[in-house]
Amino acid sequence: MNLRTGKIAGACCAAVLILGSCLTTAFAQNQQDRDWLISQGPGAVNIEALRETSQGGTDQAANQSGADQTAAQGGTEQTAVQSGTDQASGKESFDVNQFVLPQEAAVLVVVEGTTGSDCNLYVYEKMDGNWVRQMETSGYFGKNGISNNRIAGDKTTPIGVFQMNTPFGQSAPLPGFPSNYIQVDGSYVWEDTGNKLSQDPSKTGEKVGSSGYKGYYDYVIDFGYNPNGVPYKGSALFLHCEGDYKGDTSGCVAIKKDEMAKVMLLYGKYGDGRCFSALAPAGTFHLIYNSYGTNNGLSPEGDFHPAK
Repeated sequence: MNLRTGKIAGACCAAVLILGSCLTTAFAQNQQDRDWLISQGPGAVNIEALRETSQGGTDQAANQSGADQTAAQGGTEQTAVQSGTDQASGKESFDVNQFVLPQEAAVLVVVEGTTGSDCNLYVYEKMDGNWVRQMETSGYFGKNGISNNRIAGDKTTPIGVFQMNTPFGQSAPLPGFPSNYIQVDGSYVWEDTGNKLSQDPSKTGEKVGSSGYKGYYDYVIDFGYNPNGVPYKGSALFLHCEGDYKGDTSGCVAIKKDEMAKVMLLYGKYGDGRCFSALAPAGTFHLIYNSYGTNNGLSPEGDFHPAK
């Protein structure tokens, strides 16, 4: 069954979408058969290597391996993004009112890359026509940074603005969780083909109810990246709980379980189709404010440069 739409899934497509697993690195290292494609994907942003800070009025560039990164895809050169440029005393580097979203948007989860694989996560609720911050926490994302040219298996987190969907988890739902929250077991798979949750263990994909995901997948919401299942662009890019391993993931965003529960409660307050996500390195959000619904549900195209 296609649990995103509630309709019985048709015959399985012949083409298989190569998995962009979001499992944290500790578990991924035990899954070598699913890591064969991992590489430093084009367009990836290594924030630790490229972060530009200001100290005593003088900008200092932090270097990793002594060089900035430049990526290219389809003949278009893309410059890796420096993060941290527009931050001031821990303040967010974006204007939440600048995001162009559907009128029904009620919740916005903003992931702001800071250093390395670290990020800040902000959650806003639309109240009386205004965005009100309801939550702020820290977390971490892809081992290889954040990218607008993600390739399946490259361990990057996608840049962009998406509609979140499919609340599920291995833990039982709390009061106020979405009415369509699914407590998964070993029969559930996040399909590579179609990028969706199905209760069919014969499908190829992440066995999201398996013991290897315990702790990480207690509560999960899909970010909404690649909703059309474009081949080789990755699937299963989630917002989920921290597990035993902390520091980076294979592409998802991980936060503390109690904070993840708060996000799930806000999702449940409004239901499907009203919760959105925005992900970018600090100082580059101006490049994605108007990107929702573009590029077939993938990351926006173009060169990313931090705002000055």
